[in-house]
Amino acid sequence: MENKVLDWTYHKMNSQGHFKLEIPEKLNMARLMVDYWVEHGRGDDIAIYYKDDKITYLDLKGLTDSFAKALHGLGMRKGDRFLIRTPNCPEYMVAFMGGQKIGAVPIPTNTMLREYELKHIINNSESVAVIVTPDYVQAIENIRIDCPTLKHIITVGGSPEDPLSYARLIEENPGEPPYVETLKDDQAYFLYTSGTTGPPKGVVHGHRFIIGAGDPIGKFTMGLERGDITGGPTALTWMYALGHNFLFTFRWGVSTAIFADDRFDPERAFQFIQDNKITVFAGTPTIYRMMLALPDAEKRYDLSSLKYCLSSGEPLLAETWREWVRRVGVKIIDSMGQTEAHEFCTTQTNLEVRIGSMGKPLPGIEVGIVDNDGNLLPPGEMGHLAIKADHPGLFLEYFKMSDKMEEVFLGNGWYDTKDLATMDEDGYFRYGSRSDDIMTCRGYRISPAEVETALQEHAAVLESGVAGSPDDDMGVKVKAWVVLHKGYEPSPELAEELKLHVKNLIAPYKYPREIEFIVELPKTSSGKILRRELRRWEKEKA
Repeated sequence: MENKVLDWTYHKMNSQGHFKLEIPEKLNMARLMVDYWVEHGRGDDIAIYYKDDKITYLDLKGLTDSFAKALHGLGMRKGDRFLIRTPNCPEYMVAFMGGQKIGAVPIPTNTMLREYELKHIINNSESVAVIVTPDYVQAIENIRIDCPTLKHIITVGGSPEDPLSYARLIEENPGEPPYVETLKDDQAYFLYTSGTTGPPKGVVHGHRFIIGAGDPIGKFTMGLERGDITGGPTALTWMYALGHNFLFTFRWGVSTAIFADDRFDPERAFQFIQDNKITVFAGTPTIYRMMLALPDAEKRYDLSSLKYCLSSGEPLLAETWREWVRRVGVKIIDSMGQTEAHEFCTTQTNLEVRIGSMGKPLPGIEVGIVDNDGNLLPPGEMGHLAIKADHPGLFLEYFKMSDKMEEVFLGNGWYDTKDLATMDEDGYFRYGSRSDDIMTCRGYRISPAEVETALQEHAAVLESGVAGSPDDDMGVKVKAWVVLHKGYEPSPELAEELKLHVKNLIAPYKYPREIEFIVELPKTSSGKILRRELRRWEKEKA
């Protein structure tokens, strides 16, 4: 039949033993993630565990077909964009893939976004619909008059009497939707990411992403096999979780468990692993530190199902890694990625772990350290962390921002991640900082991430953020903002102790000249420290 998914294995080893990706011209993410497994006898396999519910791949096919048919009935067509504004839930996944089946383009948005941000995203993307839960619908209603392309607000969990109730649309549209052909470079989904200046940028991914990113990550970072259950406590609107706990899970035909709590609780995270028999757990360094802060948690919960734990979003400290391995008995696989490409450099399941390193480039992805003109730099020299622009997991464009595209593509076919890093003689990469975070103090270039990591090696420090602060003598001085573990109190003596601690760990010129103790660091919704906010605080003080 025309809409059958004919193949799955688009990754293979070539004659030289190198991992190679082959992307078919005709490709639809949703049909590859769901319909393939049903068509090949795996319809009874569990796709989603959610609270007490178990949703099979056959169930998921029926739900996504019905939602696709409903959207088509509302007049939505190939290329039409729509927002999803829900917490982690099966309906989010069904809406995402259901839209893709008719060529529509989902745009997941974090539920913490405010009206100003939502209005920009809807208008920039020219979205025609929003899928939203009752808790978050008011913000959409408030801005509706200012969003001329917005035609439909579909509610998840609202009144069944609502003609645009998600449940009613599913019930009233049984059967398969019209077949819509999509190509590998057609728009598949957007994610909006905040820049250091200006409004959020719409990062556009094509249908090729599911193979280009999903195959190497699923094989070498996650080690996925039939029977695996993925899951983690981060929002599926973040690229990291979107891939690991949703898209790549279904690409490999395994299961995911949805962490339904709105707020992270370390005790609940351990319970989640035990109850769902998680095999691949996706967290962040902060999550692992908070979980390790619970005494004897590994003895109180059954964690024997775990094969691998994944980490990204911020540097993974050596002490966190060692303590997790000692207590839980499972290694943490650290990684480097971004919205534009997902992961491209990880410690991988079969690599020797070198603590402090983000590992090596995933097979099939060419990564290098280059200068401003795109020329490769020798091992040990810090430069731009770059990906070859022909990587099929790389984004298609910043929507309606061609000037931003020119900023990130260097000579010699490199995409500049806007991160600085080094590579050692053995091909392991180490993170430096965002290119605009680097501080120049008395002629020395200093990476804030390196200072943060040194601070967090001290027993008193739970989290730290580092940025440059204006200074009359030095131009810019290194300043640190520190969140302490429970049991430690801020004091001038502790601040001096931390300065000395950093001096003894890394080059003395890098130590923070000033330390400010705070209760909470400014962060993005995905948990990354907002150093630009720290810099803004200091400029306002000055």
